[in-house]
Amino acid sequence: MALVHFIRDENYKLSEESLKRLEALKDRPIDFSDIPELSKEEMEQMRLWAIEKRERQKKMFSLRLGASTISWWKSMGDGYTTVMAKLLDKARNHPEWIKECLE
Repeated sequence: MALVHFIRDENYKLSEESLKRLEALKDRPIDFSDIPELSKEEMEQMRLWAIEKRERQKKMFSLRLGASTISWWKSMGDGYTTVMAKLLDKARNHPEWIKECLE
């Protein structure tokens, strides 16, 4: 069985023949005979892996800082934003640091 990869371009139009072939496949059942069934333990491992991956994902965040603070951080060189992120992660486990900043 061949594996076909296709990256769809928004401007690409399928031919009438291709559209008919796709339509004919619509109601055809999927053959799972070459895919092993997963156990409940394997499914749970996959679920936990997905949760862990989601928690590790990084998201863009905007923060307003004073010019001198930005200069100080940038003076550390490449990777300063990674250091900032690690510091913020550590601060989550030290509520006393946050309380001190709120005073």
